Amino acid sequence: MQTHVAAVTLAVKDLDEIKEFYIEKFGWQIIAENEKIVMLKLDNLVLTLCDEPLFKEYTNIHNNTGNKAVYFTINLASKANVDEQIAKLNEDGVQILKHPAETFWGGYAAFVADPEGNCWEICYNPYAGN
Repeated sequence: MQTHVAAVTLAVKDLDEIKEFYIEKFGWQIIAENEKIVMLKLDNLVLTLCDEPLFKEYTNIHNNTGNKAVYFTINLASKANVDEQIAKLNEDGVQILKHPAETFWGGYAAFVADPEGNCWEICYNPYAGN
C-alpha cells in the first residue's frame, strides 16, 4: 500500500463558518465546493470539509461522543517560522491551545483549533526534511 495520504475529510457542523476560518486564517484556496462540501488544496493534500449529516450518511460513521482525539500537523522550515505563524494566528483571533515549545521528541510545536475544535499542530520537525 502506498504511504501518501491524498485527502483528509472533516465532518463539520457549520460548513460556512469552518470554510471561512480556513480561507481567512490559514489562507487556503478552495478547489471545489457545493452546498454540502468544500475542498481546500494544501501542498500535497486535499482537506475536505463535509456537512456532518452527509458525512454520516456517506461513511456510515456515527460517532456522537464529541471527542476529537486526533490532530493534523503542518510542518514548517524552522522554529522561527513556527513562532511567526502562531503570532499571526493569535493576532487573527485563532484559539491557541498550546504555545510554541520544545517537544519531548526533539521538535518544536504549538497547537491551534478551528471553531469546531479540530486541532492543528504547527510544527518544526528536524527529522521530516521540511
